[in-house]
Amino acid sequence: MKITSDIHTHTYLSSCAARDSWPWDFMKVCGELGIKTLGFSDHLWDKAVPGASKWYAPQDVDHVFQLKEQLASQQCQEAVGDMKILFGCETEFLGGKHVALSREAAKLFDFVLIPPDHFHMKGFTVPADLNEPKDIKELMIRRFMEVMELDMATAVVHPFHAMGWTPEMPRLIQSMITDNEYIECFTAAKQANCAIEINTCAVKPVEDGVGDDSFSPEYVRMMTLARETGCVFSIGSDSHNPKSIAAFKYDRFERFTELCGIESILYQ
Repeated sequence: MKITSDIHTHTYLSSCAARDSWPWDFMKVCGELGIKTLGFSDHLWDKAVPGASKWYAPQDVDHVFQLKEQLASQQCQEAVGDMKILFGCETEFLGGKHVALSREAAKLFDFVLIPPDHFHMKGFTVPADLNEPKDIKELMIRRFMEVMELDMATAVVHPFHAMGWTPEMPRLIQSMITDNEYIECFTAAKQANCAIEINTCAVKPVEDGVGDDSFSPEYVRMMTLARETGCVFSIGSDSHNPKSIAAFKYDRFERFTELCGIESILYQ
């Protein structure tokens, strides 16, 4: 399947993105690679929601809305061509009902991305002493289900990717999740009309991977089960610099979705 959408990109307005991560450069690069729908999703913590960390606090609704002015600029108008531009956000989730975006503010965006597993923010998104794989797995599944109960997310991003530990940890945790546990989670996502993101981390090559592309067998299992459960998907490069998209392109996404039998993708 030809990939023509990407709704997970970060401009210079995200504190972790490159300072020259300009929206018009995303438009140029993505347009050249065949993207027809491009979504911007800078990190966001709504001031109406208490509990922001020092890192998140400056990245509020007003801050993110500066992108609206940029989208109206001459540089963007010259670069956009016939591409459809979506104005979204990636908010934060601390568990339970503690999502960093009010429902009122959510209405201001074309889409909302919610990460259930930003576990690299120790002592903030997760307990500082969370290290046991069994405990990580259990919390990851619980957080995923809690996001579905919010009924707010357009898509759940980089699902079941245990970031914040060793490079081997994500695959280890995924290997511990049973088919039935995945099916329960993906059934909840289908009922919540929440898309499952295929993130760049899902299509990277690994040792002893599947096929010529060496895709992670755990990601293939995960996403195939999501497809068999009836989920819709979204594509997210999660790029923090348009140059990174130019480097990897979207061909690995295309071959991954073909391998998993995925055809239902948002905005395609």
